[in-house]
Amino acid sequence: MNTLALIISLLSLALAATAYWRAGGKQDVEHARLEIKRDMELLSARQKEFAESVSQSIAAAYETSRQRLQVAREHLRQLKDETVEGLEKQVKRAQEQLDALAQRLEEGAKSAKDATVAAARNAEEAIALRVRRIEARATLLQAKAEATRAVSSAAKKDFQRAEQLLEEATESLRSARETLGEDHAYDQLLDAMKLALREATSTVRKQAEDVRQKIEQVLADTDRLVSRLESDEDKAVKQSS
Repeated sequence: MNTLALIISLLSLALAATAYWRAGGKQDVEHARLEIKRDMELLSARQKEFAESVSQSIAAAYETSRQRLQVAREHLRQLKDETVEGLEKQVKRAQEQLDALAQRLEEGAKSAKDATVAAARNAEEAIALRVRRIEARATLLQAKAEATRAVSSAAKKDFQRAEQLLEEATESLRSARETLGEDHAYDQLLDAMKLALREATSTVRKQAEDVRQKIEQVLADTDRLVSRLESDEDKAVKQSS
């Protein structure tokens, strides 16, 4: 009895389906198929548009990094030409690392076209971080050059010139911190250098006896910060190899 009822139900369903098909069901199915096709094409077009937008954004970011490297390269060139005592090795090392980073940047920009969106974005952001750090480093070396000149001026009792140079070094420090932006890895070292500059400037204004010692503290704090940046770039090179 149950089997007979099942057979009757299946026959009824088949007859109903046939009636639906003859009454226009075929057109409904075709319409639905076309709707799905249009939705898929629209989704594909939007995905392509998004990928192109991201690709353009990454390309623009790489161009910004190129410009930053050019600015840093020019600063380092000027420092090298000025031949300030105590900066030769640091400037040379910064130039070497900058050149290597510039090459890595071009490799990243080229490979971004074939990488996934996430991989391309991560690679670009990693390079951009290193670029900002090396640009900040060049600015900090400029601050060191200004502080070094301040030592000489103070030794000659030209305290007005020494104060001016320390103010320029303070501005260079501010610029370096601005370049680093949201990169807070060096905040403690930056704060120490800022404090040393403030104390050195105050000592110069008072024309105190320990003026040389205070300015040399600025140089020592700058060296620690520059060495940390140099070391971190070496680590970044190894990690990206």
